[in-house]
Amino acid sequence: MAVSLAALTLAIVTMATSMTWAQQSGDPVADPERGKIVFRSIGYCVSCHGWAADGKTGTNLQAPAGPNLRETELDTKALTEIIGCGIPGTAMPYHDRAAYRDNRCYGMAMSDFDPGAAPVRGKTFSDRDVANVVSYLQTYVIGLGEPTYAECTDFFDNPDAKACRRLK
Repeated sequence: MAVSLAALTLAIVTMATSMTWAQQSGDPVADPERGKIVFRSIGYCVSCHGWAADGKTGTNLQAPAGPNLRETELDTKALTEIIGCGIPGTAMPYHDRAAYRDNRCYGMAMSDFDPGAAPVRGKTFSDRDVANVVSYLQTYVIGLGEPTYAECTDFFDNPDAKACRRLK
């Protein structure tokens, strides 16, 4: 059975707290410092979300810009689901190596999608690294206002980072 992109997107956004993938993945111990490394260098999250995870602050942002995660209201389960399963029909890739092979992602398999609406595969993460990215976002990103110079230099572990110059 094929699912329309509009119906799937609406279902994902409105039902993001009933997460089968997050429930199956257990409750790994999360490390926000490792999550920063995964966000910055392994998952290429900065390509769309920017270093500040605001969807607009970065040196090499790619289109389309990702949503502003500093303002998200998603909880742990929803963030875990979206990072693991992506958002089908959008540029948000999935990072779970077994996504859409079983029903862990929104109860769907690849064969359930219309042409062009299938989720995009990103760099695969372990369950632990998905949890680490969520922990990083919850510890250092979500709920913060405009990015600061101190945040930028901390993100890059470099007081002279080129990306931070405009914030001085």
